[in-house]
Amino acid sequence: MPQFPAHWIGSWDLTSFLAVGGAILSSITAGWTLYRDLRDRAKVKLSADLRRIAPGGEGKLLIVRPDLNIEGATRDLYIVVTAVNVGRRPMRWEGLGGYYFRPVDGKKGFRIFTQGLPKLLGEMEAHTELAEFTEQFANGNAMRLQIWDGAGGEWSVPRRDIKKIVTDAEKFQARHDGV
Repeated sequence: MPQFPAHWIGSWDLTSFLAVGGAILSSITAGWTLYRDLRDRAKVKLSADLRRIAPGGEGKLLIVRPDLNIEGATRDLYIVVTAVNVGRRPMRWEGLGGYYFRPVDGKKGFRIFTQGLPKLLGEMEAHTELAEFTEQFANGNAMRLQIWDGAGGEWSVPRRDIKKIVTDAEKFQARHDGV
């Protein structure tokens, strides 16, 4: 049976052991730093809902579900997009928009202009924006609703939220057309 030549280990002195140990330790440290830096970026959790605006106490406005009967609530529907920065780095929310399934007036995408953007979101900070519910959402032509930041990052609202917005709008319209 051939023996593994272990004589080279016996020829090492203290300096050789420290050099090899240092190389192994620095490789592990470099790998960990690279892994941590790649993971350490802005992460955003998005949600979107269909809402109406109603007057609240002390002159404030409330954002309410469309099925609630609140006196003075608008008949207009709004898409409410909420972004929460769940990452460890700040994120500057620059814009809100999306893409159509079928182009509208020759355009594949759309941009929604809002009041509170751009907005810098710190760690675990949330921000909500309103957008008017349009015909393109009502007929299901909105393929994607997304936000973007100044560094080129894009985050999309989950498709299930867009589908829920369309079904909630259909229920709301059916209820008010029947009344």
